[in-house]
Amino acid sequence: MTASTSSPRLRLVKKIALIVVGGIAAIAVVAIAGIYGISAWKLSARHAVVRPVLRVAPAPSMVEEGGRLAHVNACFGCHGDDLAGHVFVDRIFIGRLSGHNLTRVVPQYTDEQIANVIRGGVKSDGTGIVFMPSHALVRLADADVAAIIAYLRTVERRPDAAKDTSLGLLARALVVTGMIPLEPDKVDPKQLGPLARPTEASALGPYIARTTCAMCHGLDLHGEEQVQSPNLFGIMPAYSLADLKTLLSTGIATGGRKLGLMSEMSQGALKYLSDDEVAAVYAYLSAPEAADRP
Repeated sequence: MTASTSSPRLRLVKKIALIVVGGIAAIAVVAIAGIYGISAWKLSARHAVVRPVLRVAPAPSMVEEGGRLAHVNACFGCHGDDLAGHVFVDRIFIGRLSGHNLTRVVPQYTDEQIANVIRGGVKSDGTGIVFMPSHALVRLADADVAAIIAYLRTVERRPDAAKDTSLGLLARALVVTGMIPLEPDKVDPKQLGPLARPTEASALGPYIARTTCAMCHGLDLHGEEQVQSPNLFGIMPAYSLADLKTLLSTGIATGGRKLGLMSEMSQGALKYLSDDEVAAVYAYLSAPEAADRP
């Protein structure tokens, strides 16, 4: 009696289980297809460029300064020591996040298109870049952008050191939800930089802080939770000018500490800041009223 009554019940349970599993699998397939479909739509959307695009023409006389500025503004940090590409993350569900080989890409772009990438996060086909600090670099002066372009034009072509970015399921889901925004959506055209960089120390400090420092410390310089960067106005009282120069040139903070990403940025980019630039930044970040008007 027990065997005869349990078999139909067992078959029913198995049938229900299969239906449930099948339903979950179907929902998963639809969800994954939706994520890929919506993310592909967002990634292929065309964006307006920040105008005016470039008011200063790149010139050979700018090349040396452009190389320095390319270091200061992390071109080498993101695109590799020889600008041939650099992989940040390569994981199964996240995908591959990398800086492109600029020695391959730059010859395919006009000067204005390169300026669009730097200050607008927009590629030559009008689509948006996912990871690019254009929201801060939009504040760069036209002359500085032109100098960087002039330098990039002189770099010889090299083989790809990394494959281009390819987003996995998790990264695409974050794009769909807006947790990973496309760079053009973060750029404020009203923040467009001046024609030329300031020369007076009182204006040069804010200019450098609001471009170079803002890439990691936020547009208001109050810190970024994602990269765990501190409020620059909050920590500057703990530093003397000599301390800051040591940090930016060697990556060693007060007390002989290494600060992870900050130390990497110092050794690869910020050591190219001049003494006058560091002093101007220090004066700006140390001013009591600066935090209220970053």
